[in-house]
Amino acid sequence: MAKYSKEQRDRAVDLYIKYEHSAADVIHELGYPSKGALLSWYADRLEEERTGVPSRRGERYRRYSDEQKQAAVDHYLEYGRRPGRTMRMLGYPKSKELLMAWIDELAPGRRKLRHGPVPEELKREAVCVQ
Repeated sequence: MAKYSKEQRDRAVDLYIKYEHSAADVIHELGYPSKGALLSWYADRLEEERTGVPSRRGERYRRYSDEQKQAAVDHYLEYGRRPGRTMRMLGYPKSKELLMAWIDELAPGRRKLRHGPVPEELKREAVCVQ
C-alpha cells in the first residue's frame, strides 16, 4: 500500500472539491489515489473542519519506543556486539538490519562492521598503505 504525504492528500482533496466531487478526474490528473482512498481523505477533511482536530492519518506507527531502542543498543555494546544475542535476549527487534540502523543512529561508529577472516585483497591493501 502506498503512503502519501499530507501535502499530496491535501492536493488530491482540493482537486476533488474543485472538480465538483469527481474522483475520476482527480485520479486521471494526479495518477493517484484510489477512489476509496480519496473519499476517505475527503471525509477526514470534513471531520477536521467540523471538529477543528487534525487527522492523524499518515502518522507512522512506532513499534518500538526510544527507550527500547536505547536498551537494545546498550545491550549490543555491552554484551559482545552480537546482534543475534541482543535480539534473542531482549526478544526484539525482529531483524538485524533494524538493530544495525538503531546502532548507527544512537552510537555512530560503534558497530562491528564485519566478522570472520580478512580477505586477501584487504590484507594486501593494509600492507601497502603503511
